[in-house]
This record gives sequence, C-alpha cells and structure tokens, in this order.
Amino acid sequence: MANAFLMQALKGWGPYDRLLADAAAHVPAAVYGMSETQKAHIAASLSGDARRPVLFVVASDQAAARAHEDILQMLGGGAAVFPARETNLYQAVAQSQELSCRRIETLQRLLSGEVRVVVAPVDALMQRLMPRALFEAHTLRLKEGDVRAPGDLAAALSQAGYAREEMVEGKGQFALRGGILDVFPPDALSALRIEFFDDEVDSIRTFDVLTQRSQARLKEAVIPPAAEALVDPAQGPQAAQRLRASLQTALAAAHEGGTASLLGSLPMQEEYLKSDVGREVLARAARPGTPGERLEGAVRDMADALEAGRYVRGLERYMNLLYARSETILDYMDDSLVVLDEPDRLRDRCDNRQLEFDEALKSALERAEAIGEQAGLLLDGADTMAQLTRGGALAMTGFLRAMGGFVPKDVVQIEGMGASSYQGQLKELCADLQRWRQDGWRVALLSGGVARGQRLLTSLAELGASCAFREQGEQIAPGEAAIVPLALTHGFQYPQLKLMVIADGDIFGVAQKRTRSRQKKAGEKIAAFTDLKVGDYVVHEAHGIGVYQGTVRLCSEGAYRDYLFIQYQGSDKLYVPTDQLDRIQKYIGAEGAAPRINRLGGSEWKRQKAKVKQSVKQLAFDLVKLYAERKAKKGFAFSADTPWQRQFEENFPFEETPDQLQAIADIKADMESPSAMDRLLCGDVGYGKTEVALRAAFKAVMDGKQVAFLAPTTILAQQHYNTIEKRFDGFPVRAEVISRFKTAAEQKQILQAVKEGSVDILVGTHRLLGKDIAFKDLGLLIVDEEQRFGVAHKEAIKNLKNSVDVLTLSATPIPRTLHMSMVGIRDMSLLETPPEERYPVQTYVIEYQDGLIRDAILRELQRGGQVYFLYNRVETIDQCYARLSQLVPEARIAVGHGQMREHALEDVMLDFYEHKYDVLLCTTIIESGLDVPNANTLIVYDADHFGLSQLYQLRGRVGRSNRLAYAYLTVRAGKVLTEVSQKRLDTIREFTEFGSGFRIAMRDLELRGAGNILGPEQSGHLSTVGYDMYCRIIEETVREIRGEMGETPEDIEARVELHVDAYLPMEYVGGEQQRIEVYKKIASIEDSASCDDVEEELIDRFGDEPQPVVNLVAIAHLKAMCEQLGVDLITHRGGQLQMRFSPYAHPDGAKLLAALQGADKRLIFSATQPPSLNLRAPGLTPEDMLHEAVRAMEKVMNNLSRA
Repeated sequence: MANAFLMQALKGWGPYDRLLADAAAHVPAAVYGMSETQKAHIAASLSGDARRPVLFVVASDQAAARAHEDILQMLGGGAAVFPARETNLYQAVAQSQELSCRRIETLQRLLSGEVRVVVAPVDALMQRLMPRALFEAHTLRLKEGDVRAPGDLAAALSQAGYAREEMVEGKGQFALRGGILDVFPPDALSALRIEFFDDEVDSIRTFDVLTQRSQARLKEAVIPPAAEALVDPAQGPQAAQRLRASLQTALAAAHEGGTASLLGSLPMQEEYLKSDVGREVLARAARPGTPGERLEGAVRDMADALEAGRYVRGLERYMNLLYARSETILDYMDDSLVVLDEPDRLRDRCDNRQLEFDEALKSALERAEAIGEQAGLLLDGADTMAQLTRGGALAMTGFLRAMGGFVPKDVVQIEGMGASSYQGQLKELCADLQRWRQDGWRVALLSGGVARGQRLLTSLAELGASCAFREQGEQIAPGEAAIVPLALTHGFQYPQLKLMVIADGDIFGVAQKRTRSRQKKAGEKIAAFTDLKVGDYVVHEAHGIGVYQGTVRLCSEGAYRDYLFIQYQGSDKLYVPTDQLDRIQKYIGAEGAAPRINRLGGSEWKRQKAKVKQSVKQLAFDLVKLYAERKAKKGFAFSADTPWQRQFEENFPFEETPDQLQAIADIKADMESPSAMDRLLCGDVGYGKTEVALRAAFKAVMDGKQVAFLAPTTILAQQHYNTIEKRFDGFPVRAEVISRFKTAAEQKQILQAVKEGSVDILVGTHRLLGKDIAFKDLGLLIVDEEQRFGVAHKEAIKNLKNSVDVLTLSATPIPRTLHMSMVGIRDMSLLETPPEERYPVQTYVIEYQDGLIRDAILRELQRGGQVYFLYNRVETIDQCYARLSQLVPEARIAVGHGQMREHALEDVMLDFYEHKYDVLLCTTIIESGLDVPNANTLIVYDADHFGLSQLYQLRGRVGRSNRLAYAYLTVRAGKVLTEVSQKRLDTIREFTEFGSGFRIAMRDLELRGAGNILGPEQSGHLSTVGYDMYCRIIEETVREIRGEMGETPEDIEARVELHVDAYLPMEYVGGEQQRIEVYKKIASIEDSASCDDVEEELIDRFGDEPQPVVNLVAIAHLKAMCEQLGVDLITHRGGQLQMRFSPYAHPDGAKLLAALQGADKRLIFSATQPPSLNLRAPGLTPEDMLHEAVRAMEKVMNNLSRA
C-alpha cells in the first residue's frame, strides 16, 4: 500500500507544481537542491500526479538498487528495477539466467501496467532489446476454458526460448506429460501446472519445484518469453542472411589483412603486446584459417537454426544484426517521463561503458570469438542521451551544474536537505521533536517495521515525547510527530514545507534491512534426493552394495510388473520388485569414492553391518552418557534479557530468518537453565551463525561474565574481532583479539586485562588455550569450526567445556535426517534458510582462453575489486603464477596453498584481505572461512575436476557484497573428457543455467558436515554402508539404548505374490529418474492417509491413474497394512487371498477377532501355524480381490486403532 502521507506531501507546493506542469506539457526541465532520497521521493510523486510512467535513470547498479528500494517503500509497490544485461562476446557452454529473468520480469510487468516507476542504470539504456511487438507476440496468455492443443503450446514455448525437460526444476524450463504441461516463467515465484481435458485448459495451478506438488489454483496465467532475443520464424531467413554476410566480411578481413584487419584500429596496451602471452595471442589471431574455424562453427550453426525457424541460445550476442530496428526499454513504456539523475554523471558513465566494451570487443576479436559488426551491440553515449532527452525529460542535480549536454527550458530550485543522524541518542531526538512541534513542523519517524515502531513509541514515551503511530501512512498534522513503519535509505527535510522525515538508520544508527520473504530451500534435501541413474551404486538392506542397471518389466504367470535390476559381484544379479523399493537406497558416501561391491548370498555384508552397528552403539552410548552428564552438571543460570539486549538485537541490520530466531530462542533457554549448555549451531556460509553467537555473547556480558571466542586461524579470529567491534559499537563492551600479530607487550597487557576482568570478549586462535590465559570469570565459550583444530587442542577445548556454557559453530551444514536421528543425544540448531540474494553470482561454464581470463581479471580490477584464481595443483602452481603474471602484468598476484607454512599462508591471506594483492592464486583452501567482500570474481581452472558441492561452496566466496559477482568455471579447450568428467560438467551446466543441481550440491556438502560431527572413524563406517543405512542404524541404536524398542530377529517385510498388472506405464510417467522417484514414493506408503496423499500427487502431476498404477498403489497400501500386523506373505490361490503372519510376529488373536467384526464377513482369522488372515471370494478376478482386500483391511486397521 502506498504511503499516502509521503505521496501527497508535495501537492500544492509551488516548485513541485511547476515540475508537474512541465511534465504535463512535455517541457524539458531541471530541478536542483535535493538529497539523493528526495530525488526518489519526487520521482515517485510525479509517477502518480503526472499520470505518466517514470523511467528513473541512474549511473550505477548500486544507485539503482537504493533508489528502487526507496521508491518501492513510498509507493507500496508498482516499482521495478531494470538491470543491465551482461554484454558477452564469448561463447559460454552455459551461463546463469538470474539477471535475464529479472529483466524479462520488468518488461512483462511494464506491459501489463503493473509498474509506475522503472529504475535503471544508464548501462541498461545503452543496450538494444528485441522489438516490443515480438516480445508481446511470444507472450502466452491462458485462462481456464481456453482451447489450445498441448503440443501446440509446447511448440510455442520452445519458440519463446523455453527448454524442454523431463521435469521442471528451474526458470525457463517446461515439461509435457500427456495432458499436463508444467512451465516455469522467468517472472514467476512458482512454476505453473496447466492441465488439459483433450485440448481445453481444465485448470491452471502453481506448484513447488522441490516437491512437485500443486499449490494454488489460478483463473489465468501470462507466460512471457524465456529469452531476451527471439526471432519470428517468418523473419528467420533474413536474420540468418545478415549473420552470414557479417561472418563473410569478418573472414575476408581476417584472411586479407591478418591481425590488423581482424582487430581493427582498437588501441592495445603496449606492455601487453610486448609480453610472451600477448605475442602468442596475436600470432594465433593472425594465423590464416583459425579465426574462420572459430567463427564459422558458432555463427553458421546459429544461422542454420534461424533459417529453419528454430530458437537457438546466445542470440543476444548478435542483437544488432537480428532486427531491422532494435528497440530500448523506452519503446516498452507508453508516454513515459524520463528522470535523469545527474546527467553529466550519466554521460561520463556512457563514455566509460563504451571504452570498456571496445576493450572487450578487441579481446574477443583477438580470440576470433567476435565479428566486427558486433560493435553496434551498444548504442553510443551521444545516441543514448539523445534518446533519453527526447520528448521532455526532467534532470535532477544536487546543485546547479553542467548537465551532460542536456538543455532544460525550465530550471526549478528545491530547498531540500538530509535529516540529522542521532546514532541511537533518543534524548537528543526528543529535544528536537519538542522544538519542531512547537514550530509547527510535520515529523515522520520511520521505524523500518511495525514491531520496531512499537518499541520506539514506548522508548520515546518513557522519555516524555508524545508520538502518534501511523501504520497505514495516514496524514500527519502540523505540529505533530508520528511513527511510520517504513524503511528509507536516508531521511530528508523540506524546510519551506516544514516537513521532516527521519529514517530508521538516522534514528538508530543502523537501518533495518528491507528484506523480502525468503523461501526455505532446505528441509528434506537428502530425503527428496532421488536422481538414481544407471551405473549408480545402490544399497539393499539385506544384500548390500551393488550397481543399479535400470528397470525391467517382467511377466510372471500372466501379470506384468517392473523390477529394479541390480548387478552384484561377478555375474550375480538381483531383480527387486518395485513394491520393495523402500529396502533400497542410492549409495551416498564420500564424494568421488567408489564403495566395495558385495556378493549375493555372502556373509561379508552382514559382517560389515554388524561392525558398523557395534561402533555406532559405542558412539551412541558415549554421547548419551556425555549428554546426561552435562545435563546433570550445575552451570550458571543467566538472567532473562535486559533492555540493552533488546536494543542490541534491534540494531541488527537484517531481518532474522525463522531458523535464526529459533536458534536464538534455544540458546537463550539453554543459558537461562541451571544446566551447562553444549549446543552445536550448523549452517552454510552467510546463513547468520555469527549474529546468533554474538547475541549469546552479549547476553553473557550483560551478566558480568566473560566470553572466549575461539577460531581455527588467525585471519578468522581477526575477522570475528572486526565484526564484534562493529556490532558492539555504542555499548560498554570491551573486546580484544590475541594473535601472533600482536607484540609480546600488547599480548601481556591484554592478558592482564583479561585476568582483571576488564576485557569482556577475548577472540583468538588456539593461543586462547595456553596455560598463561586466566579469565577472571569465564561464562561462555564460542568455538568456530572445532573440527579444524588438532587433537591436542580439541582435548584442551574439552577440558575448558567442563566449567562453562559452550556454543560450537560449524559452517558445513549437516543432513536433517542425521539431526533428527541424534535428537536427545546432542543439542543442535540448524540454520537452513539461505541469505537474501541481493545480487546473484553471474556464472559461466566456458573454455579456458588467456584472453578471456585477462578480460575477466581486468574487469574486476577496473571496479576496484579482487579476484580468486583457483588452481588446484600445488606442484605446478608456480608455473601458473608465471603465466598469470605475464598475462595480466597490471595485477598484484599472491599465491596461497595448503603446503605452505601455516604462518606464511596466514600472512598471504591477511594481505589479500587488506587488499595488498589484487589476485589470489590458490587451491581449495578458500573453500571455507575466508570472507573478503571486495573479492567478486572467481575463476576456476579445470572446473570438470571438481564436484558440484565444491563448486557450490567455492562460488559462495564471491557475491558477498552489494555488487554483481562473477564465477568463471573453465575447462581446457579441446580436452577429451572422461565419462565421469563429462557427466559432472553436464550437471554443472544444468546447475548454472537452471539451479537444478541445488539438492546434489547440498547433499554432498551435508555429508561432509556429517563426517565433521561424527569423526573420522564414523566417516569410514558411513562410507562402508552408505549414508541412509548408517542413519537407520544410528536411529535404531539410540532407540534401543533408550529402551524404546527391542531387537527383533528381522524386520518384517511382506512379499506380495498377486497376479495383477502393477507398474508405471511409460506413457504415464516417462524418464528413468522420475519413474524411480514415483516408485519410491509408492513404496513408502505407510497407511491410508499417506496412500491418499500419494494418489493425490500422482493425479496432480501426471493425470488420472491407469489401471496398472491403481493396482500398484493398492498393493503398496495392502502391504503396508499387513506389515503393521506382522504379515510376511500375501498370496492369491483358488478364490482366496491369504495374508500369512511371520514366525516372528505374535498376533493377539482375541484383539484381531474383535477387529474383524464389522470389517468384511469374508475375511477370517485362521489360527493355524503360521496363523493367517484369509479373504475368501470365489469368482472374483485377482484385481478385484486385491481391491476388496484393501477395503476390508482398512476397516480392520480402523477398528484396531479405536480398540
């Protein structure tokens, strides 16, 4: 909802009314004298009052993000940001789509009339777009009742840039299964499921791509294109002709003129040309034939596809050659008012962007990856500014100055300025409020949120200041002060209007971070992981580890069923019925490690399981004993939260995630209890562990206790200390760090202060464990990454734990299933909600080329940033350093790897952190623990050698600030990849483009986390039997120790021998992975409720069930009910369906007979040995008998549950 007070504040004021009149008459005007936030305020106001959509043009991405957030708060919606597209001239194997999706979303919202203000960096205005008419022609609109053949819709989606997949997992994908079409538009929060009845749209629903389950029903849907460059099939031949003509021109120039003609007259850096690498690049570019080979492959394939009327990826690189007339975002806006923020700055940025592009084009031409006519991809600065100022623009400047060539016909002065900053000094604010109210000012105090506003209201009332609370943004009268739950970047004032707006950051010193709702991507990450492929290792409960070879359909006594074919050692084969799929798990062990395959019928697997169980039993006993001892040990019971604690927590500049709030509540409860705390806090990098730990530290200090914060490395200790200093600023808390970077005298002084109690928080490495460290009153120990400490240090930590509350942090997430199986023997909190993504990491999978690497490094250096270059071979890293030094002589390069002496490595890391180097050439040592916000480019050499989880975690090293980050995952050109590497690269490509490998990455990361928690011995056992089997053993063992279950000779598994067709037809569920997933879901049915749930999901995802599927679900349901009673065999012979009890089951005959009453007269209990339940119904087919048995057994189970 728009803030009425702010949106109406300027109406009727002379200077603003002049601007309004100029806008109505399309008169070019200029306005000056405002703060940055006031510019956003005026632009937002004009968008409503002038009744024209506003294009607010700024100089940078960061300025666009700030202005967009401010305008969004003021309007309550109806604002969008239009980021610049990456202008790539090189051919990537794959690249991430987040930026493109954001741009398409803005264009779609503009065309649908949802947006009143678009904020765009001027870079975006220099870029050409496909014609608006083409975008609209490829936008699909559907509503219930529409008649459209699913196949035609699929063809239209392909033409609109969507990729067809078996299952939709990411934006820009679609899947067609019979009469159900799934599609994930780039502008949508959830994917869409369109169900057809013949050719009629029967329903449209949103669905969750992780669970694949439908959510809300929609009446209609708008599906925009999934690509930024499309060609109408009718225009394809002309576009292909233009591409081929440009290619011929480039080839001719390359052959006739050699390097000079190929490179044109673009200036080159002399030092680069003189280097060995530069000479090599130029020689390669000049070699006849080479440019033609590289260009022809890319451009001719593209031209062929266009000529055939097919969509092809990568058209954006030739945007200026595709259309007779390309357009800009102005063409997507009707009668827009262009507002220019500091026009001279915009003009400078245009010129700089042109120079950057020329450099990139020159480099691409050297590599024969571009054609000369691509120089027209960008509009030049003069053309861009001319387009923007055509039709009466409004220029905004802080003070009267040059306007980059813009000539206004009217110049208006606004006497505006920023608001004062109070840095949490509420008494000073109260004094000013009193004065303003007496002078008749209207004062809006922005609190950033309702809860924070209510607390501010209470705090001001306690100091004697009277304020109103305006949750809906109602008007504020002269002489009145009101709290408004908005969040702006900065406050501002209009003295002529006597209007004062004070932002939450001005009041508290820290602004409340404006976050949007975040989706939890975790939860059942491993449980949901079902990508079983032929050749994968699997674990069978009874037979051990084998190799999955696919599903086969076999006929037995006239009935068809599907089986999983598993190859064991030698020629041993096992065919597992799909109703026993719950006995099989995909083998998940250490990444890249192959397990030992078992022999069918051998004793090896039983021995392995017994050995693991014995070891796990010992581990569980130790943990249960330790847990009981800690709970029994008397600790210090901390007090409840103080007002200062609440103020400290309010100063947190981000919105807490639900996980953080739960973890904080758990930790505070632990601290306030009389038992000693020993809690483990797990979460991926950036998920907010440090903030949780600091709140615990603050609580301890408030009770006069000292805190020891232990980190595994000097640089991590320094980073934690810096965070503490910044976060505790304004509170009487003294923190110190002790490390080798402190002199002996400084260390002595700090240790004395710790002993005397004048130091509240001491941060350090294992140096804190030294015998000379004596705390006056230690109350809390925080240990970061305990698994990275040595054995001796771990023992010292263990001794320290005996007397104080302990909070251990782990940056490697752990599996939820492991967490659940250890409940009651280890206190754990999991942070699973990812951080808000301010800017995505723009990721490319690309062939390694020197020119590309030079471009990427220089691009980062030009914006003052730093680069990680990951090269994971210590033995040849010096050669790589020499080559990089020649390639980019402008860069200061450091080398870091795990074989360096510890202190030398720490010195390099610290120097890089302090920006004494531009590039860190390193191994995977950067995987965890190093937080350098200024490093925003990652280059990975030989990316195909890394697992997806490693790349996922490495990529998390960049993109940790408010600017766009880049990750280049390179593979060597022309390298022949092994089957494993190719498979891995394909997965990386899918992950990069669609984010579809998230679960794979998280699974492998979590397994590392599991290993960290359980220790090396248990990690070995986990690898022996596989993750799922290991978790099951832990869970059973813990339950045994607690006396919740007795050991049984075997788990009762019912064998089903019914002669009915029970399988998933290929035309119903296609694709091997999806079929396994569905079979697994059906096999996991436990009762009537879960059976209904599975049937509901099948109908939702695949449509009405054919008879073999109905039978399959019925068999699983019957099997589950029988197993609960102890039945181990279900057979059908001569008009009777028999359910035989296991020898290990001891059914209560009397109870069972009572439950049979009212169930089905044909169902009787036989007390023979072994006893059985028999359904006698001669004349029924096996299929009918199956469904009668299900109905009868449901009644029996209901009767038993009520007994």
